[in-house]
Amino acid sequence: MPKKPSAIVVSALAARTKLASLLRRASQEKARFVITKTGKPTAVLLGITDFDDILEELDPEFQRSLKFAAKEYREGKATSLREYLEEPSAERRLG
Repeated sequence: MPKKPSAIVVSALAARTKLASLLRRASQEKARFVITKTGKPTAVLLGITDFDDILEELDPEFQRSLKFAAKEYREGKATSLREYLEEPSAERRLG
């Protein structure tokens, strides 16, 4: 899969005049924009799902749960989704 550029740089003037288009691209295409004023990065425009993902990754409780889950998996106390679904009794549990 080709790597998508991390952000598209847009001047504040262009952002003002093309806001509807930028919002559509941010929400539908997951495009990210760095908005500049007099050539300096000033703000970022991104879709709400990207924003939610960033907030979730920064959440200390979420980070603790990831570390705990990884530790349990390494210690053999957990199974992957694939392993779970391959178990004979998985069909009953999915109900």
